[in-house]
Amino acid sequence: MANIKSQIKRIKTNLKAQERNRAVKSELKTVIRAARTAIASGDKTAAVAAVATAGRRIDKAVSKGVIHKNQGANRKSAIAAQAAALSGEAKVEKKAPAKATKAPAKAATKAPAKTAAKAPAKKPAAK
Repeated sequence: MANIKSQIKRIKTNLKAQERNRAVKSELKTVIRAARTAIASGDKTAAVAAVATAGRRIDKAVSKGVIHKNQGANRKSAIAAQAAALSGEAKVEKKAPAKATKAPAKAATKAPAKTAAKAPAKKPAAK
């Protein structure tokens, strides 16, 4: 056990945070499991509701710092992909926007050279 008072306090707060994080992670697992079972059952309305709930809980965990934002994005996209497969939606690839034709740019004209400024007079050397 630590001897320093501030370190003892820090240990207590870390234990509280650890319990809170453990509870949030457990809840995430439960919600994701519920979403996957709803998707597996084939009920679209229940699956959509479960996926929405899971997405909200994942976002909340990310904002609280319980899980990393990339992990949250990966979990959400995995559930969304399963839900999309259930509804029979094929992945829609985004088309690149049509590029507007532009007139060719004129060659940049060089600015006339500036005349060199006179160098300041040298100070006499100290004796």
